[in-house]
Amino acid sequence: MPITRDSVKTYYDQNTRLFLAFGKNDRRKAQNIHRSLWVEGVQTLEDALNVSNANILKEIEAVAPQQANFADLGCGVGASLFYIYPRLQMPKPALGLTLSPVQARLARGTATQLGLEERILFAEGDFTSVPLGSDLDAVYSVEAVCHAVDPERYFREAARLLRSGGRLMLVDDYQAARAFSQAESMWLKAYIDGWYVPGVRTVEQVIEWAEKYGLRLIRNDELTPHLRLRNLPDLLARVLLFLGNHLPIKHAILPSMLGSMALQQCLHMGIVEYRFLVFEKK
Repeated sequence: MPITRDSVKTYYDQNTRLFLAFGKNDRRKAQNIHRSLWVEGVQTLEDALNVSNANILKEIEAVAPQQANFADLGCGVGASLFYIYPRLQMPKPALGLTLSPVQARLARGTATQLGLEERILFAEGDFTSVPLGSDLDAVYSVEAVCHAVDPERYFREAARLLRSGGRLMLVDDYQAARAFSQAESMWLKAYIDGWYVPGVRTVEQVIEWAEKYGLRLIRNDELTPHLRLRNLPDLLARVLLFLGNHLPIKHAILPSMLGSMALQQCLHMGIVEYRFLVFEKK
């Protein structure tokens, strides 16, 4: 079946609590369902989970040292906002947008616990149609644009939201810019179907869309070497994928587990690259 906006929403409504419940202690503490990056000097999982957040924070500070006006599009349960917002100098109220009502409720609950409910606002909605004006200093998305059914619309909306000189930051997966073998295409499809990520495209395609709407690439960092991959021997992974696809289990956690395994294979084989991209509004 084709992946739709509603199927992505259902995927996260069904899985988010499980992602958090079965994560390691530092992941549950940070309420972070994104990937950890083990760059030089990082010692703990909590710090590794926040490497991407720290990079985004620096970009926001560079474009708006004070009173930053920004939004997290595809915010999950708010972990990035809860890290970034308190570290900025007198930021304006920020918006976190997610398709999932379950994620929005969890994020609002954490905001209340932290006393940030008047400063960080969480809403359920589509990041291709954001209820904000066109004066933001920064917009970012972490592992979110990959879920877009029509990713070009994301770049059109991000460009609309940003002021001149504003920045768009993306941490996400991108297809390698090369032809794939039949086996490689199989693993890519398994990842896309399992994780509901029809928006995984090449960096070159993303740059083309961004430039079409006045966004200029100013940073392109390869993050894959900083992941601790858990790829399996190919034959074992193929057997598990076959068995998983034939189990009579309907819950979305099963395709998520198969997609996670497929992603590890894709990253290991160089089919998919995990990158940090920064664009500036012309």
